[in-house]
Amino acid sequence: MDPVLVLILTLAFITVLAFSRKVPTFVFLFSGAVFLGLLAGFGFEQVLTWAIEGMGNIFSSFAVIILSGIVIVRLLSDQSLLDIIISGLRFGIKDRGVNAGIIGYILSIPTTCCITTYLMIAPAMKKPGDKTPGSNRPLYLVAVGSIISYVLIFPTPATIPLLTGLAPDYPVFNFDAITIPLSFGILVIILLLSGFLYRKTKRETVESVLPEEKVPAGRKIRAWAPFIVMFAAIPVGLFLLQLSHLILTQFIMLAGMITALALAPPDIRMKSFSKGAKFAGLILFDFCSAGAVGKVIVGSGIANGIMDSMIPVLPDILVPFIIAAVFATVQGSRVVTAVISSEIIATAGLAETLHPVPLILMVSAGTCFISYLTDPYFWLVQRTTGDDITTVMKHYTLPLAVAAVIIFVVALLLTVFFFPYVENAALLV
Repeated sequence: MDPVLVLILTLAFITVLAFSRKVPTFVFLFSGAVFLGLLAGFGFEQVLTWAIEGMGNIFSSFAVIILSGIVIVRLLSDQSLLDIIISGLRFGIKDRGVNAGIIGYILSIPTTCCITTYLMIAPAMKKPGDKTPGSNRPLYLVAVGSIISYVLIFPTPATIPLLTGLAPDYPVFNFDAITIPLSFGILVIILLLSGFLYRKTKRETVESVLPEEKVPAGRKIRAWAPFIVMFAAIPVGLFLLQLSHLILTQFIMLAGMITALALAPPDIRMKSFSKGAKFAGLILFDFCSAGAVGKVIVGSGIANGIMDSMIPVLPDILVPFIIAAVFATVQGSRVVTAVISSEIIATAGLAETLHPVPLILMVSAGTCFISYLTDPYFWLVQRTTGDDITTVMKHYTLPLAVAAVIIFVVALLLTVFFFPYVENAALLV
């Protein structure tokens, strides 16, 4: 069967299951992987072998990172230390919405999950019972801010598979030197856009839940210590231990989790770890199912067939964006999209002709281009704000589409003026 037709039928299969909202993400993605392999003409055992191998690859890459990030958040939450973190990240900003966007942007990286960041910050960003027109503005900005850093700054589960799969030798600091100012610039634009959309409403100001001068020193230490240790672990792992990108990230996250566990009271330590591990398991298995889809696409030869259809009629630089946009639209998960896109692009050899920075930026843009009904984050924001779908699209989907367009344009400009097509782009620094 034609590879493009196989992919279209598989995407339709996944879409039907995803839209039903009655099938867990792991089930419909893993089923989609099996459906694709069988449709491509391979035996059941071979397809399952590919799918399980793909799951194993993702588990080995993300298990420690996701578990550590969520356990740290769980420990801080159970000790009522999150308010200290939020107060410390205000930077003197009084506008509740702007403050929310910046906090979401910052915390999405160490928590390794933008949805986890939203869940931990959202309760502090909306006053109970407040139903004024602008009351949901901070919630939308937390969500959008957390996604902007999540899809652009290494290390997060959305950027790790792209760098390790497409440019394993490219220096992380070179990548972040471009994406950090780019992502922060996009955040500023989104904050200004939000101000325009809410221009007729009164801006709420931030009130500290616990004044800084009344916070005991011991509680401040317990709140900030995991993050301080994580930052201190970076030069240790990079220069002293000389760890690779992926292992460095796991080392950093483990250091933070061990610190948080060591400082937590004994009666909270095990309980918080168990809660965090349960939630991490749900997220991790969803990510593993993405690995199953990606491995079957590559193993079955579908990836090569799709590329053979696209490359002759499209500029190489547009192919990563289209692939990512299609998969993100169909199943919603940005990590799933990053994993599958990196598998397909690596197999097609595009990483050999495109510089890694614009190549990865194109995938990142595609993950944000259409954040709509299949996006689980969309429904989380809708439930917590209580707004109708049209309003959520206006304040969540639209800003992310704006971010995607900016990233897309920057990637094009970098390709034209700074990183032209080369024969071995992945080795450029």
